[in-house]
Amino acid sequence: MLINKTTYPKPIAMKKYKLPFILLLFIVFQPSSVRAQEAAWRNLFNGKDLSGWKELNGKHIWEVKDGMIIGRTVPGQPNGFLCTEEDFGDFVLELEVSIDTLMNNSGIQFRSQSYPEFKNGRVHGYQMEVDPKPQQWSGAIYEEGAERGWIYPPEKMSQAAKDTFIRDNKKGYQWNHYRIEAVGPIMRTWINGVPVSHLVDDRYLKGFIGLQLHANNENDPQGSFSIRFRNIRIQQGDLSLSPLNDGVNVVNLLSNSSIQLNKSPNKSLRIVQDIDASSMAVYSESSPKPILTQMAKPDERPYIHPIVAPDGNGILTEYRPDHHPHQTGIYWGLKRVNERDYFMQWNKDYWRGVSATVIEGKGGKVKWQTVYDMLDENGKTLMVETQNWTMQQVNDTYIMDLEWKGEAKADVVMGKFYVGGLFIRMPWIPETVGEIISASGHQGMELEGNRAIWSDIGIKLDGREDFAHIAIFDHPSNKAFPTPWRVDSQMGMGPSRQILGDWKIAAGESETIRYRMLVYNGEMGKAKLVETWKDFYRGN
Repeated sequence: MLINKTTYPKPIAMKKYKLPFILLLFIVFQPSSVRAQEAAWRNLFNGKDLSGWKELNGKHIWEVKDGMIIGRTVPGQPNGFLCTEEDFGDFVLELEVSIDTLMNNSGIQFRSQSYPEFKNGRVHGYQMEVDPKPQQWSGAIYEEGAERGWIYPPEKMSQAAKDTFIRDNKKGYQWNHYRIEAVGPIMRTWINGVPVSHLVDDRYLKGFIGLQLHANNENDPQGSFSIRFRNIRIQQGDLSLSPLNDGVNVVNLLSNSSIQLNKSPNKSLRIVQDIDASSMAVYSESSPKPILTQMAKPDERPYIHPIVAPDGNGILTEYRPDHHPHQTGIYWGLKRVNERDYFMQWNKDYWRGVSATVIEGKGGKVKWQTVYDMLDENGKTLMVETQNWTMQQVNDTYIMDLEWKGEAKADVVMGKFYVGGLFIRMPWIPETVGEIISASGHQGMELEGNRAIWSDIGIKLDGREDFAHIAIFDHPSNKAFPTPWRVDSQMGMGPSRQILGDWKIAAGESETIRYRMLVYNGEMGKAKLVETWKDFYRGN
């Protein structure tokens, strides 16, 4: 391990920094229309009839009464499903269910499918269990109609999760509130506000929602039993997801057949630190010039610029363009930190360098670190920001991992705003040809304010026929995962937790956020971007 370290002395006096007048205008007149709006709930059941629903497989009895969908089993019929005519990918679903305590069991289908080529139209997909039996399986996840069976098995559930389902209520129907969150391969369930399961799987990413009527099993009570559903609603777009719960077991079933970039040997890299220039330059074995430069000045927030395209043709970052003079290549900047702006204020009395360190300076993977004090209006340290960077080069692709840590020295609130966090500024002029795509399917400015587990920005640089790209991948351990994105009209892009609302770190506490960046030329394709995200999730 190689450690070269620059430690910055604390200045004797703080000098007040004045913004140019035009930049002040930019701050004051930010348009409110670009702020993300929370997605509205939409009812899937109108409370009057079964419009938008259809039964598949079995022939059971379905009716609407008193604002409820009521299903009654018909003996001799196979499993039946009342299904939405619409398919859903990423969503939050809530509903209430009440089931006869003698009934076999039931379930809530989601991302499910039915087509003639598979078992003559057999409904198959994810099912959140509804189980009135003493075995307490409600909330576990089953693969209905296919070969895997339990994919989040009941034995993975905590006792609190098992106990929350109400099996009987002498005062009337025993209503239980169900919640399902599904974003990309991440699926989580709740019953009556208690977290039950956390599944990671990519077999079904889109499909219909269905209400199951289970066939009578031979050893179960025979006859006709009822199940009731009400208040069925869904949320899409800017999803209001719940915080991750550390007490829930995670079951990861991501396929092992991923296309891993790191199957190829890494090219050897080396870091050269120039203390006088406050820089760390990364060199590839095949390049006499730096392919990436980390700037870490003592009185200016750290940033990465320039990054040379992996094939050597073009620069992928831009430093302080006229249209956004506060933006500097790849950087981290937070807005409204106790109402102080560290996104547009990049130097002097806002930032103080603590250290810049080369941790691993040579080999197939290099690492470096920057540590900065974020200063309050009196020059005292409000929060210590640490950025740990790791870089690899595989073929003509850079893989860059960022672990950001904020350690609060006082109670800190990052106020709700449409931008704040990691940001990428690539070269742009009005004639620039480019594209932004995301895992959520949003493209370009459509992504603004929406959640996605990864997003990719590509532009055509002078002298290139293809696009040069930087993709950013969100990590499931991040508390805002999947994080919403800021996209501006000059193709600047970055994930921003602050879009969701106020974000707090108490004095003496810290929070860590992780992202991966992929720098490449030409076309990668969505399938390979998905596989890269899986590798990041697995720790590869």
